[in-house]
Parts: sequence; C-alpha cells; structure tokens
Amino acid sequence: MLHLKYQKKIKKKFGNYIENARENLKSEGLDKKYIFKESLFSQIKLLGIVWILGCTVIASFTIYVLMIYKGFLLGYIITIIISVFGVKNGIEFLAPTVILKNIIFLPIVFLLATSGIRMYKGIVRKESNIKLEFLRHTIVMLVSIIFAIIISCIDAYFSPIMLQFL
Repeated sequence: MLHLKYQKKIKKKFGNYIENARENLKSEGLDKKYIFKESLFSQIKLLGIVWILGCTVIASFTIYVLMIYKGFLLGYIITIIISVFGVKNGIEFLAPTVILKNIIFLPIVFLLATSGIRMYKGIVRKESNIKLEFLRHTIVMLVSIIFAIIISCIDAYFSPIMLQFL
C-alpha cells in the first residue's frame, strides 16, 4: 500500500514538472546555447569515463556496470514518462527528447566500450601492440565526440521545436 501511494506521489510531481517545463518552453523559449553546452558536457563526460576505463586494467567489469546503469536509467525514464502521460502521449513526448538522442548515442557508447574492452584484452593477452591499440581507441573516442556534437545540436535545436508541436 505504501509503495502505491509513493508511486502516485512521484507520478504527480513528475507530471507537474513536465507540464511546467512545457509551458515555459511555449511562453519563454529556451537558451539553446546553454542546452547545447550542457548536453555536450554530459555526453563527453560519459564518453570520457568510458575512454579512461578502456585504458585501465579494471576496464571490462566497470564498463559493463556503467552500461547496465545507463540502460537502467533509460528504462526508468521511459517507464515513468509513459506511466505519467499514457502510452500515446508518452511516446509523442519521448520520441523527440529521449529516444532520438539515445538511438544515436547508445551505439556510439557501446562502440567506445567495445573498443576499450578490446584494447584491455589485447594488452592483457599481449597479442597486440599497445601503442596501436591506444591509437585505435583514441580515434574511436574522437569519432564519438563528433557524434556527441551532432546529438547536442539535436538536443538544443531540433528537440525544442518538436516539443512545441505537442
């Protein structure tokens, strides 16, 4: 019983938060440069953590935990939004905000994570040149940053336009 009461309270607070954000978006607009910077910073922070972990001995275990955490968070966000707005309105809200960004970002993070795990395994098994593996891993990181810039542009300039039509 307590769980259901707490869940309703979260739904109500989250629903109010989203509705206030929607109204502010329609009336005041958004600082798109700020959104771009924040989006880019959060994505580069995650990519940087994955890149650094790929260069360390604890790479494989920690990267797996980080990916599970990211997946759990994404699933929780989607579940809450759909439970607050319903399936149709929830998907309409999620498509330009969460889903579009993550369709591009998650494969990039997985690519970087795979590169880090591959580098780790190559170093541990002494099958490959450390410098070559490090260079390959760094190139994958740079490509990931380019995609993070594209995703941040989508977050800052495309998603707010799409949200105004909801």
